[in-house]
Amino acid sequence: MVAAVVSFGVGATLFNDMPLTGLDYARIASKTCLVSFLAMMGYLTIVRASPVARASGWQPRISALIGTNLIFVALLFLTPRSDLSVSQHLLSAALILTGNGLCVYVLSHLGRSFSIMPEARRLVSDGPYRVVRHPLYLAEQIAVLGIFIQFASMVTAVLVSVHFAFQLRRMFNEEKLLSETFPEYPAYMRRTARLVPAIW
Repeated sequence: MVAAVVSFGVGATLFNDMPLTGLDYARIASKTCLVSFLAMMGYLTIVRASPVARASGWQPRISALIGTNLIFVALLFLTPRSDLSVSQHLLSAALILTGNGLCVYVLSHLGRSFSIMPEARRLVSDGPYRVVRHPLYLAEQIAVLGIFIQFASMVTAVLVSVHFAFQLRRMFNEEKLLSETFPEYPAYMRRTARLVPAIW
């Protein structure tokens, strides 16, 4: 979701006489996935079904807001590294492209059940949800890892760690709500890893 931060240079390359490099193409592909992901999020927010249950209290809402926005806000104040090699740039772009592409794929399965706040609409257990319980968070973390390479520092490492801690809190909040709402969810939890396929 943050590919735009590291791909702002693509436009400049497109409008001068310099030929596009592999890195430029990776950035363009990543940005295309980003735009598709954001457009799909906006559309699904409008057409999504009404929730059958919502998490109570402020903690789930605060965790959702911070987990969703911390990295994006922080990047406004961070300076990209200028000493990265071509291979590091390509690795970063590949991770961002993979993460954003997976986000689009996951949203296509989540459909009208998408939400940022912890809300239950229907139990989705097919597609990527057959592999892990939180594939959208996994996809986002892959993209965030690509961003971290571009802005690597101790401050960025702390911010990414805090971001991930709130994402974990969101997972626990959602699992609690879904367990209370759908009787079949505990069985789904027992047979499906939380975030890392076949591991955790």
